Amino acid sequence: MRLAGLSVDVDSVASHLEGYGFARPSDDGAAYRLAIPRALELFEALDARATFFLIGREAEAHPACVRAIRDRGHEVASHSMTHALPFAGLDQERSELEIRRSRELLERLADDRVDGFRAPSWDTDADLLRDVAAAGYRYDASAYPSILLPLLRRSIAARSAGGHAQTSSGLWDGVFGPTKPHAVDTGAGSIWEVPLGTTPFGRLPHYHTLRFVLPGPVFLAIAAWARTRRGPVTYQFHAVDFMGEREDGLDERIARHPGMGLPLSRKLALARDCVARLARSRRVVPLREIVDDLEAAPVRAAA
Repeated sequence: MRLAGLSVDVDSVASHLEGYGFARPSDDGAAYRLAIPRALELFEALDARATFFLIGREAEAHPACVRAIRDRGHEVASHSMTHALPFAGLDQERSELEIRRSRELLERLADDRVDGFRAPSWDTDADLLRDVAAAGYRYDASAYPSILLPLLRRSIAARSAGGHAQTSSGLWDGVFGPTKPHAVDTGAGSIWEVPLGTTPFGRLPHYHTLRFVLPGPVFLAIAAWARTRRGPVTYQFHAVDFMGEREDGLDERIARHPGMGLPLSRKLALARDCVARLARSRRVVPLREIVDDLEAAPVRAAA
């Protein structure tokens, strides 16, 4: 059966608020106390497994939750140490902290190898990819090869107070990059790139935030188009997609995030529907297993 790679960016409410231009408050732990258990339950009911991209400094306060991700057959991966914004322009010392030390910390917490990295806000460049390879990761999942990437970057800049969360990548960098998982020679070794899911040819992005932004029929049409890819497809959630502002008593400023105006029951139903659609024709797996399959392909071809 063909594969669908599922992932969850476990961004805290605090990190989202910083992205919206507020001074970053302390983390309330809701992503680990509430969102991850709900996601684990939903995925298990649909026989789906996922990659959870964790912010190291926040994960460190919730070791039991990190181990639960591993114990239930999912993958722990790095979403940096602190979710610093902007990300790709960090100096070498800070990059070392965010990339290498987050991997070391998460491996200790999960008692498992950490293979994957995703940069905050998909803010990546060739130098960052080289650092990710040098730190020992097998794959990166930061590429956003979509015609909507320039709009995303403008949005990040516009919603940031004083522009401090603006990505350091050029406006059009990566827009026309490969849309399929592929190997990249970084100069510090080869690494796999597993891009954000897009439609064939049109490069329209396919991830869960758009379920709250686009009209339902439009999103479902894009999703169906994205699933026509012959190779693996990917689908991405954020932790807040499994939380309700009112029901969970979250900081009311998070109401501006897409989907936060919906009742929690409706959000969970939408999440379930999207994963169920993937699972109808594909085996839903962590991103690491897409890489495993790609690496096994030459062996199968030679056999």
